[in-house]
Amino acid sequence: MDLDVLQDNGICTLRVKGALKYGESLDQFEAAIQSAFDSGHVYLILNLEAMPVIDSTGIGVIVNALQKAKKLNGDTKLVKPSPFAEKTFKMVHIWNLFGVYATEAEAVAACG
Repeated sequence: MDLDVLQDNGICTLRVKGALKYGESLDQFEAAIQSAFDSGHVYLILNLEAMPVIDSTGIGVIVNALQKAKKLNGDTKLVKPSPFAEKTFKMVHIWNLFGVYATEAEAVAACG
């Protein structure tokens, strides 16, 4: 997995490229999320367009990120989830927990 991290004005955008599943890729993703919170970013934007696969541990990390962000009066938003991610999120009944946006700019505009 490759991960691009952009931080600006309390918002951290994570662009996930590749599978998000148990192992090193998930550890890297979780560390980036924690780093964002530690740096004072309370809004997370997760661009999942290039994430073809997610497993239950990946889902758990994303849900935990949402919970942490909400506790900090922030939020976690999804951008262009892959078809597999959308199907999986709906199957485990968490799709409606997130704001879902077509572009990163729309997600950023919805923060705050």
